[in-house]
Amino acid sequence: MAYRLGDARRKGLLLVTLFAVFLLISWAFNRGRIEGVLDSKRPWRMSESLSDSGIKSLSTYHLNALRNSTLGFQKVFVANLPQRTDKLDAFRVSASLTGFDFEIIEGVDGNSMSPKAHPGDFKDSPGKNNILGCWRAHMNFAHTIVKDHLSTALIFEDDSDWDVDFRSQLERYALGSQYISNSIEGTQSHSPYGDGWDLIYLGHCSSTPIEGDDRRFIIENDPTAPPGKSRLNFGGVPDMSGYNNSTRIIFPAKGGVCLYSYALSYRGAQKILYYLSMSIFSSPVDLGFRDMCGNKERNFKCISVFPQMVDSHRSAGPDSRDTDIGTRGGGYRQRGYTANIVHSTRLNADHLINGDMEKIENQYGKSMDPIREPIKLSWRTGRP
Repeated sequence: MAYRLGDARRKGLLLVTLFAVFLLISWAFNRGRIEGVLDSKRPWRMSESLSDSGIKSLSTYHLNALRNSTLGFQKVFVANLPQRTDKLDAFRVSASLTGFDFEIIEGVDGNSMSPKAHPGDFKDSPGKNNILGCWRAHMNFAHTIVKDHLSTALIFEDDSDWDVDFRSQLERYALGSQYISNSIEGTQSHSPYGDGWDLIYLGHCSSTPIEGDDRRFIIENDPTAPPGKSRLNFGGVPDMSGYNNSTRIIFPAKGGVCLYSYALSYRGAQKILYYLSMSIFSSPVDLGFRDMCGNKERNFKCISVFPQMVDSHRSAGPDSRDTDIGTRGGGYRQRGYTANIVHSTRLNADHLINGDMEKIENQYGKSMDPIREPIKLSWRTGRP
């Protein structure tokens, strides 16, 4: 009887194991089938025919890191004022459609800050407290990186928007960043974006290359690059006269303006806290970041992209909702828009939710020249 009982237990265990294996195989098959269907509906894919370009491919390790739930960084954050639940709702939906997780860095009310905590002599002005609150929120981001010993972290503003093909864009950016940071040769870098950088700009409203440094990672025939005449910026940008309309470049940056989205390394976060919090500082925080990049003595290494890959969305409705730093004057929008983003995730959210990839809308319509060639990647170290 004992023998039969043990035999029955073994048979039962075998059946359970076989059933578990069956479930695992079924899950893997269906997951691959679903992903294949989704992939076949994506109208834009990275070019696979790059062997003749001389550009090295991303390693499997780096590709897997880029495809994780934090976009290849150790963590992702969004800066959000607690009272702006509208912006957080919209960001949550966009992030879910792109497939990444994030944590919240709470926005700060400058009125609540002690004057003793100010980094410098901020003169009284109508926007003083908003500028201080914005500065403190970005310092809190850097503080979190150092406190939690994060190797890298990415942050978005809560009204940020990006292309529906954002993940493919990031794969190209990561490869370009590896070239810029000299991480393409020798030992594999820890980060898929390379090692040795302090700050990476993904979204800005102005960014310029380091003078005399002509290194460029060039992405030609990029269907997510906005038309040249339609690009909106509020300061200097790279000279693109040597490229066609569908080219995007990655370059060593002298700085940037606006902080729609950027990443810091652990060392970069330490430097930000030292120079923009522990030291005397009396400017808007984005200008402080720009000056960090442009000051050779601080050895703060920045990488940027143009056209930018993340920009600020302007939603339908009263334009007074656009910003929490300044004020807007009483206008009303019937339809939202995002400058510099071709296939806006926010404007295509309904199509993405319903899986109608063939309905994805291009903000620029027929003003964009059709691209018939595959994406081409190249690297140069001198002027074209």
